[in-house]
Amino acid sequence: MSASPTQTPLATQAPQASSASAAPFPPTAAHGAASAPAPAPSAVHPRAEPNNAFRASHSAAASAIPTASPSVPPSAAPSFEHAFATSGAPSGATGAPLQASGEWLQFSARLFGFQRLRDVPPHPQEAPLLQRLQVRSGSDWAELLPRLPAVLPQLLRLMRRENLSSRELVDLLSRDPSLVGELMRMANSAMYRPEREITDLASAVMVIGHEGLNQVVLRSTLRPIFNQDRQGRFSRQAGTLLWDLGERCSLAAMRLAPPGDERFAAYLAGLGAQVGMMALLRVLDALPVGQRPSLDREALHRQLLPMSLEWSARIVTHWGFPTRVAEALSQRRGQGAEVAVLAEIVREAHAVSLRHLMQPGLAPSQLGDWSAARQRAYAALEERFNGSGDAPATATTG
Repeated sequence: MSASPTQTPLATQAPQASSASAAPFPPTAAHGAASAPAPAPSAVHPRAEPNNAFRASHSAAASAIPTASPSVPPSAAPSFEHAFATSGAPSGATGAPLQASGEWLQFSARLFGFQRLRDVPPHPQEAPLLQRLQVRSGSDWAELLPRLPAVLPQLLRLMRRENLSSRELVDLLSRDPSLVGELMRMANSAMYRPEREITDLASAVMVIGHEGLNQVVLRSTLRPIFNQDRQGRFSRQAGTLLWDLGERCSLAAMRLAPPGDERFAAYLAGLGAQVGMMALLRVLDALPVGQRPSLDREALHRQLLPMSLEWSARIVTHWGFPTRVAEALSQRRGQGAEVAVLAEIVREAHAVSLRHLMQPGLAPSQLGDWSAARQRAYAALEERFNGSGDAPATATTG
């Protein structure tokens, strides 16, 4: 998945069809080439502080940032749009809703096993299926996914307390042997370079710090949700793509967030943003062929992005994530400045993570007119996934 250092940046490419050999993912269907990605919006935001600022005060000020228009006009689909508008979708968004860019359409096509999406009328089964999906509750959606480890909701409740102690954390984490093993491995990794071997959980927590601990715990507990082994056709086709995007989105969101508690909320939002799409794949796996619409319609994929975010919001609400995380994912209007900032961070992180997943290894000069904050977030992903890749992306000043 490495990109050539001489590759033309997406932000300066004219929309055109790319050859199958140039596609960032291996071809999976003989439908032709994927469309070229669209430019991503820009953002200006300071880099994150060190992980000892986990409980520091945070700034809740950010400017509204316009979202770039899609490079390809959406197809006309009256029946589908009516189903989306009348079946429980969010009434509005904080700022501009998350738009389906060219990169998203490429990613979504690969996710469902197509090389390209088509401009065709809605399939007769499309609107009835979407209406059924939109009335599902958070618990209905969550039942489609593996059950969360009991330690995660307990940890989330604990992290919201002001008087959090390392002793309580150690007591809670020690109940999950797999987490203990992951924390010990991380504490002894080259990233932290301990003077001596770390052999107990309390010392590991001290070495990693709260922010690194949050990342390790959430990554370890949520990754099994995206395990596609022994699932149906669509889950197998997706492979690890949704996890790969979600992990990058969480790290990019943390980099783009203000210091303090907001960074933890941003990490949660980025990691949880893809669970709605994961649940959708499970629904499609279980559908009889006769009830399954054609899934290569471009207009459908454009709308699946905001719809799946709303489903993600319902799922994480059921899981006990902080309220502002769910509200930022659903992007409903009128939720206050704090949620508006977090929703914008999610949009920015989504663009950065898609670019890195689809085109890793780009130099700053190949990122077009991206802001310094976006470039730093992209560089952090490059270091994390194409560098040592051994430790969570702890924040740095600069």
